[in-house]
Amino acid sequence: MSASIRRPAPDRDAARTAELGARLRALRQARGLTLDTLAESAGLDKGYLSRLERGLKNPSIATVLRLSEALEVPVAELFGERLAEHAVRVTRAPDRLAVSAVQDGAHGIEALSRDGAALEAFVLHPAAEFSPDGHAEHAGEELFFVLRGTVELRFADRGFVLEAGDCAQFPGHLPHRIRRVGPEPASALVAVARPAQGRKGQR
Repeated sequence: MSASIRRPAPDRDAARTAELGARLRALRQARGLTLDTLAESAGLDKGYLSRLERGLKNPSIATVLRLSEALEVPVAELFGERLAEHAVRVTRAPDRLAVSAVQDGAHGIEALSRDGAALEAFVLHPAAEFSPDGHAEHAGEELFFVLRGTVELRFADRGFVLEAGDCAQFPGHLPHRIRRVGPEPASALVAVARPAQGRKGQR
């Protein structure tokens, strides 16, 4: 009986092609490039590039090299074998930026994220009263997770009293106010997913 030669399973090949296409699309979109722009920069046909992103075509070595140069990433990153240099950001506890402290009715804020990340995160230390600056409102989606103490989250027509472990998620454009309930200190993790621009609004 002759020995058979094992070849990669078609399903596995298709999955790898789809993964490459998804990474290619993510890299392009992260740089704010259109299909037309990237195709022109890499010297490729727009329709061919679209099929690559949809996992319908396998790129040649020359195509991979062109895309790597146009996107300014190592070839290994296109194949998912290497993380981008700033893909993982770590902020050590001593390096957290204290934007403000709890005083004169103002909330204390510690910034966790840096470098204009699409997801911005803070540790909020609510004051005992609502901010005198009025309601906060901003673009994107907000997640509010109480770390300790009791916090009141108030909207135009309703309010919620949240305790440690409670979480609220809502569109940031809804006007909202926050305050601590009771004499004990309180803190909450606030994560806001929004575009890099449009950073206005005070808590």
